[in-house]
Amino acid sequence: MFDVIAIGAATQDVFLMSKGFHLMRSSRTKRLCECFPLGEKVNVERIDFETGGGATNAAATFRNLGFRAGIIAKVGNDSAGAAVVNDLRGRGIKTDWVRHAAGGTTGYATILLTPHGDRTALVHRGVSASFSSADIPWQKLNATWLVVTSLAGNIALLKRLINAACARGVRVAFNPGMGELRYGLEILRTHCDAAHVLLLNREEAHTLAPGARDMHALRHRLSAHFPNAVVVTDGARGAYYWDQRQFLWARSKKVKVVNSTGAGDAFGAGFISGILRWKDPARALQLATLNALGTIQEMGAKRGLLTKWPTQAILDGIKIMSL
Repeated sequence: MFDVIAIGAATQDVFLMSKGFHLMRSSRTKRLCECFPLGEKVNVERIDFETGGGATNAAATFRNLGFRAGIIAKVGNDSAGAAVVNDLRGRGIKTDWVRHAAGGTTGYATILLTPHGDRTALVHRGVSASFSSADIPWQKLNATWLVVTSLAGNIALLKRLINAACARGVRVAFNPGMGELRYGLEILRTHCDAAHVLLLNREEAHTLAPGARDMHALRHRLSAHFPNAVVVTDGARGAYYWDQRQFLWARSKKVKVVNSTGAGDAFGAGFISGILRWKDPARALQLATLNALGTIQEMGAKRGLLTKWPTQAILDGIKIMSL
């Protein structure tokens, strides 16, 4: 039996850092954009090849902290898929349920980074976008926790997966992607309200509850549809947790950001790791914050992850307030 099983995307990522990538605000859309000159050669000062995807990133945290971690993912029969599987095996993560899809390609992401850590990701979903019931080992979902990341919008599979896990006594955390969020609050609720923890960032929370002016309003809107625990990260402004009994805020710490890719995965996996160990949301928020802070100071989504349990003194460096 596993302590935790992660399910979702598995990708190969290439990180390109260049002084030639600049931020500019569009006068038409008012959005901040990452720009470079059209038709020119742009020098790249640094290039890194890593593995990524929500499922592999989460599984890496769980294994780093000593948990028995499994993963359900899908790759192609290609060099990128081999790189993903080899990386997982090198970390001691069981890959029996990583399916090699014939005739498809492994998901691939190119991340364009400014020297200040701002980034845009160009994403090819590959076979990660075609999860089906046949990819799930239904009779082997034996774990304390199941962490479900994006299933590329297959909400029928999402509902079946959550219900199957709950029927076995497995607790479920769900971190939706845009494929799921696009269905909106009402439809998504009917497919995942049985999940024990919903993991979001602030932008995702606003996608589900547009017009909510602050975190209190977000809590009010989301709690009416998701009765269990909700975690919302808010970048450098920290993170929030609420359930029917408490509303907590974890203050972040200022660090030099190299790359924020994978920060949400690191936070979510860190939070569930804390719940597995302590069953205490406040301490889980502290652990999650430290895990995310570590990964944004390194290139890639896995290099800066915690590799051992922090001391209580280090945990207490992350301040928790009850709201």
